[in-house]
Parts: sequence; structure tokens; C-alpha cells
Amino acid sequence: VEDSGGFVAGVVVLSNATSVFALTNGVRQVQIPVDGFTDTEAGEYVVDKCAVLNDPNDPADRGLLQRIIEDDTTVVGILQTYARTYANATGDAAAKRAAVEALFNKRAVEADAHVEELLTFGRGVEKGSEFDVAEMRKLVKRLLDAPTPEDGVSKIGLTLPAAKRVAPVLAEYPALRYNPDTSRYYWYETRHRRAAERFKRAKSPLLRP
Repeated sequence: VEDSGGFVAGVVVLSNATSVFALTNGVRQVQIPVDGFTDTEAGEYVVDKCAVLNDPNDPADRGLLQRIIEDDTTVVGILQTYARTYANATGDAAAKRAAVEALFNKRAVEADAHVEELLTFGRGVEKGSEFDVAEMRKLVKRLLDAPTPEDGVSKIGLTLPAAKRVAPVLAEYPALRYNPDTSRYYWYETRHRRAAERFKRAKSPLLRP
């Protein structure tokens, strides 16, 4: 995108994985990585680029960083948010860690809400709607049972509507995303898989047909 002087004022990058859906407000609208980070790459990014939780001699730093990568997200924009939280927190290393952990816990609670709302469609779907919440629950259970969640799952064998009809639901309750190139569904972020796992461990009725 050029400004009036002919200089580049911004760059628009579209991600095939989510472009079919209206993105929710948040970091993904600001920066969408073209390629996803592996867990190792995400950890290196946080430590080397963001200078966060980077005391190699402090097991508390290493443990919290591992939780972020394995239980929250590898999305660049969110990692940057963690970095800013760490940098802006006042006090010693323990106080900075506490600020980061508070953000981690807040995002986990938010993910629980996203998954619950998706599995009930906000309890607002009209009777007779083409959306069958039981089928969405089956899709979530398939994702939970997938040997490699990063590969996603297809909706073959389910009676979910076409992806464009599901789009408004996922835009409002962003726990899953759809990639039209692979015709498969994926977790929106790792934290949403962890939230669904918590529901499963608790034997929540939300994961029953």
C-alpha cells in the first residue's frame, strides 16, 4: 500500500488458513504470519527477539516460557504481547513473571469461554436451524482425538453446513478455523485445544452428542 508520496505505507498479508472467515478483533488482524512457528522456533523468537523470560539459569523463567508455547499460542502477535507485558511490568524478575502469568491465565479463561460458546453456539441458535450443535461437538471431539492436531480434521461423515455457512459461527466463537485449501478444520490457537481437553477431562456434557 503506497501513500501519496509513493512510499510504502503498509503491507497486507492474507493467510489462506483464515481468509475465508471474518477475523475477530485482535492481533491476528494486525499481523498474520505466513508460516506458523514450530514450538522451538516460537521459543527462540520469544527469547531472542522479545527478550522475555530469558534467564537461562532461572527454572521459573524456562517453565513459564514452556507453558506459553505449549499451552497458549505460537502466533507472533500474541508472543509480542507477552513480551510487552514482561517489559512493561515493574519490579523484579518475579514480579515480571507474575504479570506474564496473569496474562496467560486470562487467555486460558477466555479460551474456555470460546470453546463453551462454540459447543452451544452461545445457546442462541433457533430451533430448526441448519446448524446442528451435536455435529459441531463431534468435530471438536475429532480434533481432540487426532494423533497430530496440527494436521486438522475434515468434516467428512458429519452433516455440518458448507464452510461459508459455518463461517459466521466461527467468527463469533473463534475456537476453530477452516483452511479452504485443505478443506480441513483446525484449532484457532493451542489454548483452545487445551480448553477442550479440560472439558473432556471434566467429562463435560458439552462434549456429548
